[in-house]
Amino acid sequence: MDDPTSRTTATYDRIARAFDAHNRRTEGFLAFRQRFAEAVRGLVADLGCGPGHDAAWFQEQGLPVVGVDRSIEMARLAVGRGVPAVLGDLRRPPIALGSLAGLWSSAALLHVPAGETEPTLRAWSAALRPGGLLGLSTSAGDGEAWEPVPYDAEFSRWFVHRDPGTLLATLESTGFQVIEHEMSTTQRTWLSVLARRCQV
Repeated sequence: MDDPTSRTTATYDRIARAFDAHNRRTEGFLAFRQRFAEAVRGLVADLGCGPGHDAAWFQEQGLPVVGVDRSIEMARLAVGRGVPAVLGDLRRPPIALGSLAGLWSSAALLHVPAGETEPTLRAWSAALRPGGLLGLSTSAGDGEAWEPVPYDAEFSRWFVHRDPGTLLATLESTGFQVIEHEMSTTQRTWLSVLARRCQV
């Protein structure tokens, strides 16, 4: 249980309902999600779907969607919202190669250890069809560490804060063309990116 990913998953299993109740979206985030949805035509995978808020909204927009999460309790909440959800690791998504029109990941890559960034993004690129769209929102900054859950300090999660320039360069080197990126600040600083899988 010393593995950051396994321990963070166990935390989400314990705090799933509280997390669901505390989940909030800013106007800027909602506009970013809207731009992603308007640009996608076909199957979307929500990697690290949590309780399924975004995936359920994509369904309301008429997009077919599948949620993927390591936490069984989060996946159960997503299913309860009517979202088809499967247990799986976003670093190696259980998705057929080249099958996705869109890949959405909000506040999930921030739990992936920094050293696993490049192979994770390569797996995401492989899951998208050529021209498929990535919508990514993750923590910007530097370093990685355990952070206590703000509404239940008994539990902690592993957070990775990525340098924006380095992450954008890694996206380019793993088969993506960055279309837009923006920074915003709430309780932390966020980097949101829209990128397409290169046609080649």
